[in-house]
Amino acid sequence: MRNSIGLVAATVAVAVVAGQFLATELAAQPRDLGDIFLSEDNDSFDPGLPIGAAFPEIRALYQGQEITTVDEFMGDRGLAFFAVRSADW
Repeated sequence: MRNSIGLVAATVAVAVVAGQFLATELAAQPRDLGDIFLSEDNDSFDPGLPIGAAFPEIRALYQGQEITTVDEFMGDRGLAFFAVRSADW
C-alpha cells in the first residue's frame, strides 16, 4: 500500500513538471499561422458526396433493427455521418 501511494505521488509529480515544461516551451515559441487556410481547394481528393446529393442506401443495425436509410436521423440542420470500419474482421 505504501509503495502504491509513493508510485502514484511520483507519477503525479512527473506529470506536473512535464506539463509545466511543455506549457512554458509552447508559449515561448511564436507561431506564424499566416498560410494555414487555402484560398482554393484544387486538389483531386474528393471527400464524399456533393452538396444536395442523395445519401446512398446503407445496411446497418440500430437498436436491434436493420436500417437502410438515414432519413429518420436527419435533423433541421442536416446530419453528420461517420463510418468506422472495424479492424477485427
